[in-house]
Amino acid sequence: MIINILQFLSGALFIYYGAEFLIKGSKTVAEQYNISSVIIGITLVALGTSLPELIVSIMANLRGAPGMAIGNIMGSNVANIGLVLGTTAILSPIYFPFANIRYDLYFLILITCLPLWFIYKGGLVFWQGMVLILLLIIYCVYLIKSNQLDNKENNITVDRNNFILIIQIITGIIGLAVGATLFVEGAKGIALALGVSSLIIGMSIVALGTSLPELAASLSAAKHGETGMVIGNIIGSNIMNIVLVLGSTILFRNIPTEFADIIIQGFFMLILTVGLFFLLKWQDRITKLPGVILTLMYILFLYFNFQSI
Repeated sequence: MIINILQFLSGALFIYYGAEFLIKGSKTVAEQYNISSVIIGITLVALGTSLPELIVSIMANLRGAPGMAIGNIMGSNVANIGLVLGTTAILSPIYFPFANIRYDLYFLILITCLPLWFIYKGGLVFWQGMVLILLLIIYCVYLIKSNQLDNKENNITVDRNNFILIIQIITGIIGLAVGATLFVEGAKGIALALGVSSLIIGMSIVALGTSLPELAASLSAAKHGETGMVIGNIIGSNIMNIVLVLGSTILFRNIPTEFADIIIQGFFMLILTVGLFFLLKWQDRITKLPGVILTLMYILFLYFNFQSI
């Protein structure tokens, strides 16, 4: 049990610092092209912070813990809105015009409902993974062709050795891989020792651990007044978690899941996603009070998870 806890904690540290290296390197490269902060958040930062979920979910599924894989993805999406966005809004109000990201939010709601419908129809299988990957490609094409890419919001000239940037990005990827291995093994060991299902561990402890990069990135962005990057990071990460992470994980091996096992968690994921949509649509901002409500909903989510043990 002690070894499992040490594996889990050291894995979380590798994931956190690996993601930090990857995000900082990717962000520096992106800034050289003067891409807007929300696009950086939706693409590079979101992809970087979603890599822990990708590696952990694929490895959990391949190592015979499919519950941990689906739990990690759903739990991470709940944590990203409830914990990450909620905490960030409490510390620093987030302002961003709904009109600039309305299509991204529509897409997020659509692909949040899709895996719930797949599970309701009988589990997650290969062809559904292909559908999710196809949606990822369509979304990436939309981003490339979108006028948002013409928004020269940043005017930053970065004079930095490209070799150092490459080393930084590679180090981040290696850190994520090592961290994910330790993290999954530690979490599985803890689950077996406590008699807790891998689904619950995935929804709570693993999801929280893999959401640490999103939390760190969002708090840092808010501190520097980059509210567009905060919103972009949350929306982009949740989109990537479903179309990229879940889609890729299913391609490696089917995920047999009963709808009854995830109905409460699915409800929270859908409610928080729709709530984010209407908060931005009605107010173009997320202030301290909504932030407190989002955080309390995440705490309630954890309570219901462990009540089901």
